[in-house]
Amino acid sequence: MRGHRRGGPEQLTYGIAPCPVPGRGEVLVGVRSASVTPDEPVWDATWTDSFDGSGRERGPVVPSKEVSGVVAALGPEVSDRDVGDEVYGLIPCTRDGAAAQFVAVPADVLAAEPARLDPDRTGLEELSRLVADGELARPVDRALPLAETAQAYAALEQGHRRGKIELHVS
Repeated sequence: MRGHRRGGPEQLTYGIAPCPVPGRGEVLVGVRSASVTPDEPVWDATWTDSFDGSGRERGPVVPSKEVSGVVAALGPEVSDRDVGDEVYGLIPCTRDGAAAQFVAVPADVLAAEPARLDPDRTGLEELSRLVADGELARPVDRALPLAETAQAYAALEQGHRRGKIELHVS
């Protein structure tokens, strides 16, 4: 999913993008799921390399800053992660996000996923257990495939939801 100009979900397109290459201190994550933040397509930091929007323009951009996935490759000087590690994290706003098959992420923004989570389970069963055990504080309204990112943004903008909307890469 890519945005070619500032605006709402109508500016997002689904298509093929080059696979990123992890740089110094980065890892390449094979995305399993990504989370949508409703205002992300209009943030200055989404479209530049600085948080206040005064930096160099960049684009097209990939949305979705919350990521969960598996480390697929290591960049130079990464010693605290291994290929195959299951991780999650929050990608800095000035970088491309996780609405893609792969994303290059600074290794220091990732944490190991708890071993008790099984990403191959149906999801709803695991979420139900986590809610029942009081381990999940934010409800999930719905889970959508990556190809429906524009619909996820539209649902968030309408405000007719209860909880987060998850995007899944299959």
